[in-house]
Amino acid sequence: MSAAQELIWTVEANGGQLRIDGGDIVIAPGEAAAPVIDELRQHKSEIIGLLQDRHDMPLEDPLDDGWGLWLLERCVYRDHCWGGAGALYLDLALWCVDHGRPVPASRRAFVAALQTEGFQVTSDGLVYGLILKADLEAVLHWQGVTVQ
Repeated sequence: MSAAQELIWTVEANGGQLRIDGGDIVIAPGEAAAPVIDELRQHKSEIIGLLQDRHDMPLEDPLDDGWGLWLLERCVYRDHCWGGAGALYLDLALWCVDHGRPVPASRRAFVAALQTEGFQVTSDGLVYGLILKADLEAVLHWQGVTVQ
């Protein structure tokens, strides 16, 4: 995975959206890029190339792109649990790369697809009832619950 792709994912995990305006990268909100702004400048041309090559993920049935397998392998459906959309998006993107599947075009496309599938996503980026297995196991371990 390239440094430029990791930077895009970092900005999107922070709630930012990237777009190209002429020869510039526009990020909204700007504070989403604050932790990596110098690196973004260093990889500007590669990031622009990646953004130009992106194709919006079809939202009709994201499970056709392998999401169903990702959900089964990496996630848990559990009432009263909230997963972070950014963490879920990054995990899915890495899973897609590892499995040769199309990566969601953006965090926004990912959230829209989750909503299409019936998940409730709050304005601050929490997904009701869907959490990464590793996150749930960490919480249960911290609570002293044995996970088998």
